[in-house]
This record gives sequence, structure tokens and C-alpha cells, in this order.
Amino acid sequence: MQIEFKEINLERDFELCVEARRDAYFCSFDTYDGFAEFISGYRERILERQAQTEWFYRHIWVDGKIVGQLEFRSVSDEPETGYVQLIYLFPEYRGTGLATELQAYIRHQLRITDCQWVMLSVSRTNLRAINHYRRFGWVFLRPNPKHEETDFYRLRLDASLL
Repeated sequence: MQIEFKEINLERDFELCVEARRDAYFCSFDTYDGFAEFISGYRERILERQAQTEWFYRHIWVDGKIVGQLEFRSVSDEPETGYVQLIYLFPEYRGTGLATELQAYIRHQLRITDCQWVMLSVSRTNLRAINHYRRFGWVFLRPNPKHEETDFYRLRLDASLL
């Protein structure tokens, strides 16, 4: 199995980006209510952020096919801390062992930007995601004050993983 992480090509693959975000939203909140507002301006945000070195918008390719999506950045409100917006695999690729590769890629990219930590926000009802993060060493940090249904988790980036 050949895994590649390639910058998202919006002209060709924007609909896949929306599909990934839509499914991730449902997995997080068990509803599509609010998704239209959430996705509004998404294409423009990606375009703007792809021009900034601290943002990473990647599609995950396996054997020539897109199987998932990553969105993360090397800055946040916390010092020396990156932030993960999205870790996503299409349903048929979940449970295949790709999670280890995704976690390693994020860690590596953030470590080379001098991040010491990474954090993310996850819905309290998305137990599959919470269990996934805990398995990889993420720990509860605090409730997310901007979204009452989510919590922040944080991971120390180990320099030895480079």
C-alpha cells in the first residue's frame, strides 16, 4: 500500500472536500443541522490558507486514490502549539491501520515547524474519535468555550519521532 499526502487540488477535488467535511460533521454531532452555515465560505478559506505556510490542507492518497483529508496548522492561541482542524478517512478506509500514518505525518510536519504541542477540538458524543485520539496519546485539556458540545485535547510532540 503506497500512502501519499498531497496538497488539496481545489479545482479537481473540492466536492470531495465538502463530502469529507459533511461526513465528519455528522460523525461529530449526529445531525446535519448547522452544516450549511458551517461550510459557507469553505472554498475561499482553503484558497486563502493554502497561500500561508502555517496551513496544511492535504488529501491522503493510497494506491492512486483519495481516501481521506487532513487540515491543520502550525499556529494556535497556545504558544508552540499547532492545531488540527480535521483528521478524516472515508468510511471504507477506517480501521485499516492508516491512522498511525496520519498521526505520524501530522506530528512530523508540526515538529519541523518547531511546535512542541498540538491540540484539537472533538465532540463529546464522537466516542470513536475520542478513543482514537486517546489511543495515540492525546489527553483532555479543557472544554471548548466556543462550542458547548466539544472539548479540547492536546498531544505533546515527541522530537524523537522525527
